[in-house]
Amino acid sequence: MTTASGLAGDLRIAARGLRRSPGFTAAAILTLALGVGASSAVFSVADAVLFRPLPYRDLARRVMIWSQWKGWDKTWVSEPELFDYRTRCRTVTDVAAWSSEQMNLTGSDADPIRIGVGRVTANLFRTLGAAPVLGRGFTDEEDRPGHDTVAVISFGLWQRWFGGDRRVLGESVRLDGHPYRVVGVMPQGFQLPTDFTEDAADPGQLWIPLAIDPAEIDRGSHGLYAAATLAPGATPASATEELHALTASLTREGLYPPVMQFRAFAVGLEQEILGSVRPAVLLLLGAVGFLLLIACANVASLLLARSETRHRDISVRAALGASRARLFRYALVESALLGVAGAGLGLLVAATVSRALAALGPVTIPRVGSVAIDLPVLAFTAGLLLVTTMLFGLAPALRAVRAAPADSLREAGTRTSAGGDRRHLRGLLVVVEMSLAIVLVIGAGLMIRSLQSLRRIDLGFRPGGVLTARLWLPQASYGTPESVIAFYHDLLERVRALPGVKAAGLVRSLPLAATIGDFGLDIEGRLADQDLRAKGDWQVATDGAAEALGERLIRGRLLDARDTTDAQQVAVINETMARTYWPGLDAIGQRFRLGRGQKDRPWVTVVGIVGDERHNGITAVVKEKFYRPHSQFHVSTHWVVRGMTLVVRADDPMRLAGPIKGIVRAMDRSLPVAAIRPMTEVVDASMATSRLTGMLLTLFAALAAVLAAVGIYGVLSYLVSQRTREIGIRLAIGASPWQVLRMVLRHGLVLAGAGLVTGLAAAAALTRLMARLLHGVRPLDPLTFALVTALLALVAAAASYVPARRATRVDPIRALRVE
Repeated sequence: MTTASGLAGDLRIAARGLRRSPGFTAAAILTLALGVGASSAVFSVADAVLFRPLPYRDLARRVMIWSQWKGWDKTWVSEPELFDYRTRCRTVTDVAAWSSEQMNLTGSDADPIRIGVGRVTANLFRTLGAAPVLGRGFTDEEDRPGHDTVAVISFGLWQRWFGGDRRVLGESVRLDGHPYRVVGVMPQGFQLPTDFTEDAADPGQLWIPLAIDPAEIDRGSHGLYAAATLAPGATPASATEELHALTASLTREGLYPPVMQFRAFAVGLEQEILGSVRPAVLLLLGAVGFLLLIACANVASLLLARSETRHRDISVRAALGASRARLFRYALVESALLGVAGAGLGLLVAATVSRALAALGPVTIPRVGSVAIDLPVLAFTAGLLLVTTMLFGLAPALRAVRAAPADSLREAGTRTSAGGDRRHLRGLLVVVEMSLAIVLVIGAGLMIRSLQSLRRIDLGFRPGGVLTARLWLPQASYGTPESVIAFYHDLLERVRALPGVKAAGLVRSLPLAATIGDFGLDIEGRLADQDLRAKGDWQVATDGAAEALGERLIRGRLLDARDTTDAQQVAVINETMARTYWPGLDAIGQRFRLGRGQKDRPWVTVVGIVGDERHNGITAVVKEKFYRPHSQFHVSTHWVVRGMTLVVRADDPMRLAGPIKGIVRAMDRSLPVAAIRPMTEVVDASMATSRLTGMLLTLFAALAAVLAAVGIYGVLSYLVSQRTREIGIRLAIGASPWQVLRMVLRHGLVLAGAGLVTGLAAAAALTRLMARLLHGVRPLDPLTFALVTALLALVAAAASYVPARRATRVDPIRALRVE
């Protein structure tokens, strides 16, 4: 018989055998499907987020440059600093910069849309190691004021807005009413580094020249992102060392006050984009690996049990001349069939999970929306199939060929002589399952407690029942501050008239959705205090905004309708600002001025104090913050805020989305309404990584606990069936059912206890790796360890009780007659 025909025969026999045991087959395939499906789904996430190359050539040489000073650990650079780094740093060969904003795109028959736009220096694409697939980038001449009416568009915008027409070059688009000529199309998948992280909700789809005017630059105005190419032999660490030396020199030159503690540093581009999510994704890969091992241990236990029922068949084959190699191959073929079926069903599970993650996954996790079951995932699943087949199939296969035929036939004729070594092996598998399960459940418990800690943080506002929407008024259509103020006033009046609206207002920067910057301040009476360096995060709002967001008034009043352009210049401040600049005093009635040393600007009077609000992140440090009326802000700065976010509080806020769009369309058909979403979604997005990690870990932990319970139940059921005669004798000579119950329970709990002890030791070591992902809870949190241990002990007791109870019902006469 040829090897091929022999293998085909083994396949047919194995398939028939599996069909004759539908319960065993279904249990094994379902267990494998859960393990393989979860593993493939998590790998698809890791592949999309971590393993796929970023859209930049020679990534190791690309860095981002950040500023740092007292109160700001990581923030933007200013235009003069950009020029300093270009001319005075040797560790970088090129330094580029960009800023991000939202603009209204018009210029076709389609409705206007709000898109992310990047203002970039001419060298940015080259610095990042990217180039257009169609057309070209920007020239140095185009990166100058007055010559900057050109645009490069994204691949996606080219497909959607221009239908992928290669004649797009030279076509005109209008941004905020101004025409721009398309000169290039970037490749599919290209994004700026901040589009993966800070601007992930609204990534850039079009880029225009930054066009810095050297005559209007301000060293104190930090609003640019910066990237650079490392010189040959340079590293992010060496670039940071040089930047530290340069910024220290700039401080000595008097360009920055020593109290500011100004420094700059470099971060590798890959670390910048993926560094914050890498620990979470790697944690999920490790967790799902544990789950897969538990599944394999469970199936191996099932196969060992099945080998006992088929012992005579194997013995007869051996007696008739089947070689050990043939018996080994036959056992592995059966395992492989189970593995293929489990992997196939697992791929369906993985595809379902992957689609859910792509559709519902938080945009703040880079590239999570591109999660899919593709060729790398299929290859991973195929490799997983090979490994898992060996893991769960090897022990039963070795067991099938170890016994001599005569001994096997003799042993197959009696159930009481079943080898203790097999019981010990199955018991060992249960210990392994329990050990892995407790590590998983403790990890999930820590993440759940961390999420609870995050949700207990006082945000400073009430997100429930609030709808948000973003608008921008272009200067081409609204050329004066009065026209902008009048539009937003009219909009609020119409929105407030909608049924169900409790409060409505507008804010410049939505909490937890956009980073808010600070303004240098003069505090009246403390102008000579050089150590103060007063500053405050600046918020611009209308009347009704605080009420709509549910902010808490501490003292004084909120902004209201009396705060018109011609009225007294006022502000509301937060508690931190009141404590910092007026310690021991009542801040109400105190005055400050926007812009240090700007004596031509009016004094602003504090009329109210509100509770501290979490703006730049749930766990970010709360800093000094002031709120200026939208109708007055241009008096202090000579420019009006055109982009505002509408916040509306209502019983059913999402029902207002359509009517609000209708109001804006009736007022100005050219204005798109963007980012319509409930405030609760904004808050959830700010905890995206923790939520996703916690959700998946909890799911894996639940599956692990169930599989471990099934393993204990299976081992004890096997024990009872193998010791039926012994149990019958014990009962016949006077043992009570309680003694039998205790004997079986003790066996199960000893196995569970061994697994719990081993697992606790492993968890104590491994949970330390989670420290960066936790908030408000320690990796070795005693409460979590105690609760999880108690929970799994109860699960083990419940799984042990059923077969133990069945043992007490053994009929001694029938048991002895059978044996």
